[in-house]
Amino acid sequence: MTILQSLQFIQKILQPVSGAFALPEAERILEFLCICSRPELYLSIKKELSPAIIRKIETIVNRRLTDEPLAYILGSAYFYNREFIVTPDVLIPRPDTEILVEEILKDEPRSACRFLDIGTGSGCIAAILTEKNSYWKAVATDFSFPALKIARRNCPKDIPFLCCDRLSAIKNKKEQRFDFIVSNPPYIRSSALPALEKSVRGFEPLHALDGGPDGLDFFRYLAKAAPPLLAECGRIYCEIGYDQAEGVPALFESCGWTCIRIVRDNAGHPRVIRAEKGKYCNDKP
Repeated sequence: MTILQSLQFIQKILQPVSGAFALPEAERILEFLCICSRPELYLSIKKELSPAIIRKIETIVNRRLTDEPLAYILGSAYFYNREFIVTPDVLIPRPDTEILVEEILKDEPRSACRFLDIGTGSGCIAAILTEKNSYWKAVATDFSFPALKIARRNCPKDIPFLCCDRLSAIKNKKEQRFDFIVSNPPYIRSSALPALEKSVRGFEPLHALDGGPDGLDFFRYLAKAAPPLLAECGRIYCEIGYDQAEGVPALFESCGWTCIRIVRDNAGHPRVIRAEKGKYCNDKP
């Protein structure tokens, strides 16, 4: 079987579970097994595959047909043009979160600053932000120790990781306050979890998705608990759900935050909230 034949074969087999993504997934499988880039793959389109690689294709395809995400099968996913290690202990990084990263890179000054990444998961946000701006220093938290082990492998060595529930391990010391906080928190309503795609609800960590009865539990907590940890006029950036453009800003406004802004994705859906610590925010632990 040639690379071309295998591409066509995998695409056809994966069509029922992957739909329009069947071809990109077929390409990704062969790039992974042949240890090559997409252009290199198509330059070798007539190359015969070894029996060993064909057996591996069959194994991967059979797992994918159970709706297991390809990223977990291959052990990696791409985010912001960089490959990240992923396991079922962490959410698979998605393009939606790239909008969060882009907003921070566009909005924050390029000078030295210190930021906190809450619920870091795979570490993709902290990794990209510190790689894009070497003057920035990060602290990352997650309550899942297995997730932090993955983040440690994905991030620069100088990022400290704290295993804690939300902000429980972050001390309120004036000299250690952060210039900004970033989080991709759980924001899906608990009642909506059973309706998620099988590849998500059956394989990804639901605790990283479940935002409580109205999906706003984590935002409610952050709006009240984050200000004491921020420097004067410090900022917070969070990914939000497509239907939370009113609920989340209202929570932050009620807690004294100012300069609240919603950033939309390419489809026009609300995707990121940006808010600034106001002078009326509670500054005590």
